[in-house]
Amino acid sequence: MKKIVFICTGNTCRSPMAKGIMDNILREKYPLLKEQIEIETAGLMVFNGAPASAGAIRVMEEVGVDLLTHEAQMVSQEMLDSAEWILAMTKGHKDYLSEQFHQPQGLYTLYELVGEEKDILDPFGGEEEIYRECREELEGVIIRIIDVLNAEIK
Repeated sequence: MKKIVFICTGNTCRSPMAKGIMDNILREKYPLLKEQIEIETAGLMVFNGAPASAGAIRVMEEVGVDLLTHEAQMVSQEMLDSAEWILAMTKGHKDYLSEQFHQPQGLYTLYELVGEEKDILDPFGGEEEIYRECREELEGVIIRIIDVLNAEIK
């Protein structure tokens, strides 16, 4: 089993959305790959146990993803050590992880893993449309990430 950890700031918007999107795509299009991948999420500044944000819950419900049971958790060295891929939403998140944790292997931004330099939009506190834009952005890059992971796992 290969483990992916999605990292964002508070673990209430982008990372749970990313996990839900990846789970959906793997279930629908790559069921054999889904059996080989475990997905976890965490944040850098977290209120442990906090739910997903209301905006994230609503826009993910629109695509059949339930975030109601999500509970935010703080990133840990153990979590990073157990992951093949640590996917940060921004370069700032990646830099923080590099500075604060012991040699995280497999650390990338989502876009970096697919050969681009770009951050994922943070929808926190924004209107639902901002959350939809974030969801669409995540879906677009996660489809490409799955292709990379599929090639690496084979």
